[in-house]
Order: sequence, then structure tokens, then C-alpha cells
Amino acid sequence: MKRTTFRFLTTVAWVGAASFGALAETPGEVTKPDWLRSVQKTVFDGQSDDLVTAGLGASGMTDKAPVPGYADRLHPTAAELRRAALFLRGSSGEGFGRLYGPNVDPRTGAAFRDDGKIAGTEYLAYANDGDGRQNVAMLLQVPTSFRADRPCILAVPVNGSASLYRDIVDFGYWGLRRACAVVYTDKGLGNGVHDLETDTVNRLDGTRAGAAEAGREAHFRADLDESKRQEFLKTFPHRIAFKHAHSKQNPETGWGRGVVRAIQFAFYQLNQDGRGSGDGPYLTRDNTLVIATGSSNGGGAALYGGEYDKEGWIDGIVAAEPQVQVQPDDAAMVERGSTKRPGTGRTLLDYFTTAILYQPCAAVATPDAPRREKLAFAENRCQSLKDKGLLSADTIEAQGNEALAKLRDYGWEPESDILHASHYDIAPDATAAKYASDHGRFGVEERICGLSYAAADKDGRPMPIPTEVLATIFATAPGGAPVGPVDIINDLDPAGPRRSAVSASASTGRQDYNLDGALCLRELATGQSANAKRVQAGNREFLASGDLHGKPTIIVHGRADARVPVGFTSRPYLALNSLVEGDQSRLRYVEVTNAQHFGASEPGYDNRFVRLTIYHLHALEQMYAHLTQGASLPDHQIVRPTPRGGERGQAPALEARNIASIVKRPSQADSIRAERGRVIIPD
Repeated sequence: MKRTTFRFLTTVAWVGAASFGALAETPGEVTKPDWLRSVQKTVFDGQSDDLVTAGLGASGMTDKAPVPGYADRLHPTAAELRRAALFLRGSSGEGFGRLYGPNVDPRTGAAFRDDGKIAGTEYLAYANDGDGRQNVAMLLQVPTSFRADRPCILAVPVNGSASLYRDIVDFGYWGLRRACAVVYTDKGLGNGVHDLETDTVNRLDGTRAGAAEAGREAHFRADLDESKRQEFLKTFPHRIAFKHAHSKQNPETGWGRGVVRAIQFAFYQLNQDGRGSGDGPYLTRDNTLVIATGSSNGGGAALYGGEYDKEGWIDGIVAAEPQVQVQPDDAAMVERGSTKRPGTGRTLLDYFTTAILYQPCAAVATPDAPRREKLAFAENRCQSLKDKGLLSADTIEAQGNEALAKLRDYGWEPESDILHASHYDIAPDATAAKYASDHGRFGVEERICGLSYAAADKDGRPMPIPTEVLATIFATAPGGAPVGPVDIINDLDPAGPRRSAVSASASTGRQDYNLDGALCLRELATGQSANAKRVQAGNREFLASGDLHGKPTIIVHGRADARVPVGFTSRPYLALNSLVEGDQSRLRYVEVTNAQHFGASEPGYDNRFVRLTIYHLHALEQMYAHLTQGASLPDHQIVRPTPRGGERGQAPALEARNIASIVKRPSQADSIRAERGRVIIPD
């Protein structure tokens, strides 16, 4: 009998914990992993402080709620940093606090009286193999409602490179509301920030200390001895190292392992506390329900976790807008209408470096796009692309249309056109540089493509990072730049190092968003230089196989996603999975129209898009019903919610009637077909 079938029988009745724990004297879920380090425990009463809102309540996280402050901003406490990291302004117009959120019952939609505050216990820990350089951070939250006689665990690899608290208010609370323990992992990225000038680092709880004082407890410390640090700062003062960019570990290679380790940590800690006197039942893989879920690269990590897991730690997976990079296979084919795209998509660095080349100029073709007015040098980028022979049109208007067409031809959906301007403004070259440095295992001192990180003054020149910014950077930085005055620096500007966005390219002499740097990053993704080969070799180390070992899985992805486009990720992953697993596959794919990547409700987003988080939560409910009640998984499908409409910046509030459901059996017009590597997507 397969373990998943056996799990279903035990979870339906919720009887396994008392009986199966006795089958083993020392089950593996009880043994302390040899990689587990530095466990810290905190209890929250659910009133003055809690697991989800840090005592603010969902009402304290709505549109007009004030940002939580600090008693002493220069010396914030760990509790204050945690509260600031948890803080998330949810848009009532998008449905936060009304249609979804920690104060909303995921089963009925009714409001809880507790305003989203959930009492329980929290554990912080590191996973590390011994030298203190990995320090993959983990966070376990156990609500007071957790029951050892019907145990469940939700495992969440965190979105992006942010702190462990990034996804709690967004969707992690769902597990707590289901009385599950929820365990997070930062995937080896996280908000590790080493200010080289002051030689200070983050600890696990976000507080700062000298690098020597923190020692192996540092979340991240750049791999520079004292003499090399001083030598580097003489030429490049005020520079900052980020864990994601500069750990020299290519952490993506360990994402799958990291998800499984987080689950193992949860089992160990729950057994340690739950058994106390030694009389309670063991929680084991055979009596505990485990769902892995994540969004963006957290969604990709959830899929990697499913591929890595061959021992049955994970029962089901829900991946939202997954940033997953797929092994090449020419047998795969994705079709939408008359457009056919062979193969298995593109790597992140491939499409990121294409985006940063053409998005600024493509913005010229979409004058009504959100944030278009912020791209002051868009026309300069068009002219520089023309001068380099990368565009052929003669007028700026025609060049903008040509750049937009190149993005479409490369694989972006036409529904993404309106998003290119804002996406370049939100996350320009710094993200591509971060991943290139990561994949190639470059240190901060190597400054790939002449790029580094520092705070910048009003003229864009590097300056010391303000003390108050550094003190609170754990709660504000997304694991890299930009954050406050900290940004990516173009060290090759002819007039000296300057913030990349306002710098001039040496080869063009104009402010064109550092086209030289963008071209260098593009070469790392596709070229033949020694550094390019180094980056590409690192990228090949973690390409997904498509083999989920028969685990029930739901992927939800927005069709308009311009950040992690469906054509490069979810669609080809479905195609490869259908090749690899064939009839044994239990992967289901849900593509949502009028949905994009970022949870932005600003003007121009508000009237056009529905938040994908709502569908992420619905998919979690369907997975839970499948694993606990035997409900069938939904078929592959297109879901078509109705956007809010109205004028930009004045969209009416999203209502339940706007939200089309994920159905068990979609109509033919909304059915996605996947068979033997061929995926057919309806318009």
C-alpha cells in the first residue's frame, strides 16, 4: 500500500498519532538533526503580541494604518524588529480583511472576533552543516490550537530574499487557522546584511552586532578577512554585502533540501515540546499531514522540495506563481492559440536580463502604464539600444513599440504589456545582478559588471549608510537593494561611482539606466566569457527535473505575470512533468487571468488586476480537502475573475462576485490539456 493512501486513511479519522508513535522506540522525527543550531523560543499571548500581527491585529495592517515605530530607532529591540518585519499594509480594496486575511475564516469567509491575532509559541533556528557560513534560517510557529491527536504542518519556503516573516500575513496564517504548525525557511537567502564599513552583521533575530562578536551566529558575514576588507574599502568605501548576492554558495542548489530540513526541524521541535514528560505520542510522517507551499521563488522552492523528497516528508504541494527553472527538454511544447513555444522555458537569469534590457524602452509604448512617469531616461535607453544595433526603428515611438514586441516574442504574454514600466521601476538591475553573483558564487569584492551596493546621497554618490537605516534594515530590506537610500552602484560611470539608475554608461556617455551594466549581465546569462561560464554552470546545478514522485500538487499562476512569466516557468514545468510522470502525475495547473505577480494596489493596478493570493488560499483549501477528506483535485484550468474596473486610483472595492472559483471540472473553453509533454492553453 502506498504511503499517501495510508496517510489518507489515517488523516480522515485523525487517529494515527496515538497508535503509530508507539511503533518505534526512536523514530527519525524525534532525533535531533546534527545540522540544527541555535533554537530560540518565545511565547505569545495572542493579545499584547501574537504569531501573525505582533499585537497590531488585521485592523492595524490596513491601508491607512501607521507604520509601527521604535522606542529608539538607533537601538531597536528584537521584538520591535519582528513587529516591523511582520507589518504588511493590506488593501481593503483588494479584499484584505474582508475576503481574505488572518481575521477571515478560510472555510466560511466569516470574520473572527480576534482580529487576526493568534496565540502560540515561536521558535527561531539555523540549519548549518558546521562552519557557520550556511546558516539557513528557520521559523516554527505553533498555535495554541495545535492538536497532537490530529497533527498537521505547513512548510513555507519564504518568498524572495526577505526575512522569515515575509509571508505570514499574506498566506502563512492559513496554516495556523487550520490548527497546523507552520515552519518557514529563508532558503539560504534571507535578510543577511554585512555593512563592511562598520563591520556589523545581523543576528538571527535581526539585531545587529560586530561581525567578530556575532561569530557563527551571524546570519551572514562576507568571506573577507580583515586585511582584504580594509583593502577593498580603500578603493570602494561604504560598500555593503548581501547574503543572497555574496554568500558564494549558490543557495538555490539546496532549496529542496532546505524545505525538507525545515519540516524535519518542525517534527523534532514538536516532539520535544509535545512529549515534555515523555508520555505523549510521537508525531511521525505516518500520522502527521504535511503541506509545502510558497509564492514566487518560495513557490519554486516548494516544487524543488517535492522533487528532493523521496522519503515521504511531504504529502501535498501548493505553489503560487513559482519561480522554477526547468531542465531542457526539446520534447516539451506549450501552445496558446497560434503561438507555439517548444522546450522547457527559460532560466531566471535569461529572462531577467532580457527584461532589464528592453523594459525601460518598452515603457515608451505604454504611456498610461503604472509608474511610466518615473522612468525619466526611457527615451535615452531607446536611443542607446538603437546605437548598439539592438533596435532598428528610427523614431523613439517606433523604438518603444519594437522593444515591446521583442519582449512579447521572447515569451512575455500580451497581458503583461502594461506592467513593464512599473516592474522595471520596482526591481531593476539590482535583482539580476544579485542572481548572477549568486549563481557564479562571486564575492562582494568581485563586483561583477562593475556593480556594487551602497547607500547613495542625493546625487547618487556612495555614502555611509545612515545609522537608523542600518539598525532597522532587517525589517525593511527585501534581501538586497533597493531599500531606502541603499541601491546598486555603477562603479564604471565615467564620472565616478554613482547609483546605477542615474549613472551614465561609459560607452554611450548618456544616462540610459547603465546600459553597459545591463549588457554585461546579459552576457553572463548567455555569453562565453569565463565569468559567463561560471554563472551558467551554477545555474545548471539546480534545474528542476519535473519529477514530483506522484505527490498531489496544485500550481496557481497569474497569466499577466511580468516578473515570473508563465511561459518560462509554470507552463513548461507542467509539460515536463507530463513527460516524466505521465499517467502517475497528480500535478494540477490553474492559470488565472487578470492576475499578476506583485500584490500591488496602486493606481493602474487597482482597476486591472485581482490579487493572486486569493487563489493561493483557495488552492490550499482544496489541497487540504483532498488530503483529509479524499476530495478530488481540480482539473487543469483557466480561471477568469472580473477585475475591479473603474478609473485608475479609484477602483471600486473587490467583492466576492468578482472572484471566479477554481472548479473541479472546468468547461471545455477553460480546460488546459497536458499530455506527453504537450500543453494546450486556451485563450
